[in-house]
Amino acid sequence: MKFLEYLFFKYYNWAVKVGDGDIPSITSVFCIALGIMLYVIDITMMLLFFFLPNTSFKLPNYFFIIVGAIVFVVLYIMLVIKGKDERIIEKHKEEWTGKKQLGAILFPIIAFVWFNVNWIIKMLMNQGKL
Repeated sequence: MKFLEYLFFKYYNWAVKVGDGDIPSITSVFCIALGIMLYVIDITMMLLFFFLPNTSFKLPNYFFIIVGAIVFVVLYIMLVIKGKDERIIEKHKEEWTGKKQLGAILFPIIAFVWFNVNWIIKMLMNQGKL
């Protein structure tokens, strides 16, 4: 939960700085949900490509939309409802303001790199090079 609050705080401040001062809470929850969805897609790709390659298992087309909506709603309830966003911002203002931005930057970058490594390895496997 502490890491989610940290991400919320950093993305909230980023949203305010970029000019989204009207709804920075929703923007920060959306950014966190996108990052988590990238990890869900990465794990699913890894399972289906490398651990269950010869099965005829197929996910429904709407699977990731439903999971993404559930992730967004759960994060919204955990971080925004009933003024939790304002309490998080006030509680951690002194602690996280400043240079501690590495986690907020690495969170989506690791998921993106992992996604690309997965499909490149699968491509090489299909070509017979691995």
